[in-house]
Amino acid sequence: MRRPRRLVLSAAALGFALAASGCSVFSPVQTHDFYEAADGTNANLEQSGALYAGMRNSLIVVGADGSATFYGTAVNYSDETISIDLEASAEESVVFSTSVSVPAHETVALGPDEGQQQVPLEQLPVEPGALIDLDVSAGGESTAITVPVLEGSVGHLSESAQG
Repeated sequence: MRRPRRLVLSAAALGFALAASGCSVFSPVQTHDFYEAADGTNANLEQSGALYAGMRNSLIVVGADGSATFYGTAVNYSDETISIDLEASAEESVVFSTSVSVPAHETVALGPDEGQQQVPLEQLPVEPGALIDLDVSAGGESTAITVPVLEGSVGHLSESAQG
């Protein structure tokens, strides 16, 4: 009599362990999906159904003195060095136009700090709180996103924009 009871309890414990360990089988892993976790916006360029290049956390921060700084990260998923072209516009005028050379499977940070590529901005025709259009192109592919213009007087905005 004891043997069937142990067998049933052992089978129940094994079933419970399998059920508990399989909870995440049908849940997607969030780190496999790109999402905008901060204030900036993302752009993806694909070739032949695979990621080719992109921009991560793109935004413009306006300082207390009225100067504007573009932040973002250019990403290359290809096996060769590529050039990612960026053109931002607002109110029918070009805010900036630049090209970023990104080595194969690398990233290039854009911003004013050491180790970052600076993006020269013309006069910014919009106030903080507005959105500007950013055209991102590389390898014959292109996409358009909107980039937020944020006020830099709040300390966390300029710090999060850099990282």
